[in-house]
Amino acid sequence: MKLVLALALCLTLTSAAFAPQLPPRPQPGQPAVTAAHRGPTDEDEAPPAGASAYGPYDEVWRVHTLRKDIALTFDDGPYPFYTPLLLHVLDRSNVHATFFVVGRSAQSFPELVMRIVADGDELGNHTFNHIALTKLSDREIQRQIALDGSLLRRLGGEPVSLFRPPHGRFNLHVVVIARALGYRTIFWSDSANDVKDIPPSLIVHRVLATASPGGIILLHSGEYRTIEALPTIIDGLRARGYRFVTVSQLLDEAPDLPDR
Repeated sequence: MKLVLALALCLTLTSAAFAPQLPPRPQPGQPAVTAAHRGPTDEDEAPPAGASAYGPYDEVWRVHTLRKDIALTFDDGPYPFYTPLLLHVLDRSNVHATFFVVGRSAQSFPELVMRIVADGDELGNHTFNHIALTKLSDREIQRQIALDGSLLRRLGGEPVSLFRPPHGRFNLHVVVIARALGYRTIFWSDSANDVKDIPPSLIVHRVLATASPGGIILLHSGEYRTIEALPTIIDGLRARGYRFVTVSQLLDEAPDLPDR
């Protein structure tokens, strides 16, 4: 009996040693993100001007670089009507982007995920069901990220290393669990808030007005107005000397990027 108890204690200590060190769960009424660990709102707004490029748990908002490189990112989808149009615009413009894909959509339209990869674009994990992770238990957070990652690996042919939480809503549990699963959490420095009912010209204006070297631009896959605005965005940024890269390419340029 003593031997059994000793073995059980040993296994418990070993498991604890390898488990991710999670901060305390937020108390009822406590916001998902504190002032020290700021994040986007449900409206997908960009962080305040002058915000740091990297968060305390290695989440990335932008990249420090002297090059005029910038990354286009598209959340949600894939969608059978919008995604092919979006890919056509990118391909015609010789631009590669990063797509943060939702698992349930990828499961419904696997051919579109494979086309994203075939076109030379990059996949990112956007959870399986696209629900606010801050309302879930640690086990449920892990399941949402892991299910999407497994599916995208199968469809894309290689592991996915980038993660973005739905709506940009996160707390330290979300980021730490994602990191334990092998992901770097990616947010954005520039957002057009293109999910709102706004004209393409305003989307263009917002992107061009906030663009900066090392920036990460948030757009959405399922918005026709965004597809209409995209050629002008690309032409406008190129006229200013910007080069389009994927998020992973942008991260490769960052000399001060924290180790994951």
